[in-house]
Amino acid sequence: MPLAAGIIAGHPANAGFRRHREAGHPGVDPVRSPEEVVRPYDSLGTHPDLVARLWDELAKGLPRECRLIFFGGPALVHPGTGILFGFAEGTHTYALRLPEPERLEAQRQGAARVVPHGKRPSFDLNDIGSEWIFCRWYKEEETWCRAAYDFAGIGS
Repeated sequence: MPLAAGIIAGHPANAGFRRHREAGHPGVDPVRSPEEVVRPYDSLGTHPDLVARLWDELAKGLPRECRLIFFGGPALVHPGTGILFGFAEGTHTYALRLPEPERLEAQRQGAARVVPHGKRPSFDLNDIGSEWIFCRWYKEEETWCRAAYDFAGIGS
């Protein structure tokens, strides 16, 4: 049985990202299934290539379905704990919530925790949590996504 939307939206590990996403999407349902949305790949305000990257490419090796829409945008949520471990938004932004070894490796490869956001202020992942890292089509991202899934499954 899937977790209730309130458990996912209210999980303390999701609080930082909820504040970020909720501010830009007032009045939307906190959690929806992609099947509940007409054309979710191109109707969420996120570039369809990023939605496909997150949902189809990175999540393809995960043991369980994790695709959800979290406050209006594509996300990956662990089905056992309700912890968000991946998201995409806009035209260039997608990120994973990684355990320390993978996060440090991603940073060694050049992954950032702050990215410019056009005319808006930079997006600083410190605002949503210390475990997050921005991705940019690094070859290890599928492996990192599995580590993010496992890390979210611990319930930290």
